[in-house]
Amino acid sequence: MNTNRQLVAFLLGAIATPALIASYAPNASALTGRQINDVARDVTALIHGENGSHGSGTIISKSNQSYYVLTAHHVVKTNTAYKLVAPDRNTYKLDPQKIVVLPGVDLAVVEFTSDKNYAVAKIAPANTSQGQEVFVSGWPSLGAVGNASGGELIRQFTDGRISGYLPRDYRGYKMIYTNITRSGMSGGGVFDAGGRLVGVHGLGEREDVQNLIAGGVAEQAANTIASTVKPGFNYAIPIGTFLSKAATANLYLSLQVDRAVAPELGEPYVATAKVDERDRISDFRRTLNTVNEVTGTVRDTQRTINDVRNIIRSPF
Repeated sequence: MNTNRQLVAFLLGAIATPALIASYAPNASALTGRQINDVARDVTALIHGENGSHGSGTIISKSNQSYYVLTAHHVVKTNTAYKLVAPDRNTYKLDPQKIVVLPGVDLAVVEFTSDKNYAVAKIAPANTSQGQEVFVSGWPSLGAVGNASGGELIRQFTDGRISGYLPRDYRGYKMIYTNITRSGMSGGGVFDAGGRLVGVHGLGEREDVQNLIAGGVAEQAANTIASTVKPGFNYAIPIGTFLSKAATANLYLSLQVDRAVAPELGEPYVATAKVDERDRISDFRRTLNTVNEVTGTVRDTQRTINDVRNIIRSPF
């Protein structure tokens, strides 16, 4: 590794050799469905583009006051400005220059800076198995769930089981599960019974419009359902794929890694009729327009890091 690369690693609080700094946790303990929902809520972010694009992500790392969110690349692939809504509804601008795209797969890591204390997901690269319970957490786009005219959004947390694996991955997608998902949840996390991140959701089979019409649903309503609700099998990129690709992308992240086999679910998840207010954004447009800015030493430090990155890009 050259001197410039070592200098960047030092400034970012990383070491020069491995691309990932992993801390290994004790064996995973079984959680109830409600506890897993609480874990997922605290690390699930919403990502919105100025062109109207919408997706989700999971906070996986923190370094000083910089947070790193794992999402699907197609959530942030357009040349547009993005904002991130954190679990506490605070909104942050994303710097497109800091979006790291992982090679050969539909994964990306985005960065935001905050002086607030956010939880970080524990990740589990151990092999998951058919029949294992998994849970998907994400923020559906306007119109998928909630009152679109009023700008209300409701985070979704759905349960299901792994039904199998694709014989060959497609852009990293390999894990198949039965959870129902909705438009806007792409990039959201797939969690196991220990509340650990085991995959990144991003693909789903949509309802067939003609089947809905044949069943008596009006054409306009059928088109809306087909474009927003994905009731068939869904697909995720296993977290192990992220770990293997991160080194290639030169990512220097501190991760909480638990390699223990997934535990049995302590108690099934039962959704309630009443929406938890922690899962509701009552006025999404107002939330997007309230952007948090971090000033002082954090911004000065980031400017120094950017200067060093510019040095590396410059020819000698």
